[in-house]
Amino acid sequence: MSLDDPDLSAMIRRHATRHAAPDALRAGLRTQLALADAARAPVPNGAPPRRRFTSVWGAACASFVLGVAATLVVAPLVQRLGPELSLDAELVADHVRALQTGRVTEVTSTDRHTVKPWFQGKLSYAPPVVDLAAEGFVLTGGRVEQVRGEAVATLAYARRLHVIDVFVRPGAEPTAPAASQVRGFHLQHWSDGAMQYWAVSDLDAGELAQFAQLLRERVARP
Repeated sequence: MSLDDPDLSAMIRRHATRHAAPDALRAGLRTQLALADAARAPVPNGAPPRRRFTSVWGAACASFVLGVAATLVVAPLVQRLGPELSLDAELVADHVRALQTGRVTEVTSTDRHTVKPWFQGKLSYAPPVVDLAAEGFVLTGGRVEQVRGEAVATLAYARRLHVIDVFVRPGAEPTAPAASQVRGFHLQHWSDGAMQYWAVSDLDAGELAQFAQLLRERVARP
């Protein structure tokens, strides 16, 4: 997207906050404008020609200063638009980042009696941890993710070569299961009135729905 794009211009006018330019930036802009005016001034008869590198250097400096000025405007805009990313997309990004970095688990164990106590002191709540190995979904461990500034329990399960991340945090209102898809990843979201859950994986939608159903049933009767 170019800087003269009308949609971008409208977005900046609508969302960007205004910031007073620092004194150094103002002075730099004034200097570059003066250099540009001097470069355009006619050369007196008999005077040696201006060296071309002077105008090139001035243009480069002006571009740099203008780039800094644009950053002061665009950076706050990006910060303001960033939180508008949907929660589903953010959780998928967390899931993908964990896969890329190899940080799927901070505590690695198939024993729920090892994984559940690991969260003590790291969270203000105790997430339910269940064993679904008999049903083909093996608990592999857990980690803590920062989701919109909040520490959230994240349980990791394996289904063949697929990883399922389950993000768990307190939720007061029960909600029916809902399925969604982001960038080819499937999500299942629901709340039982005590906790809310998001299961994220590249499993096909049917298998992830099966996993979510098993997890709901097991949490309801631990």
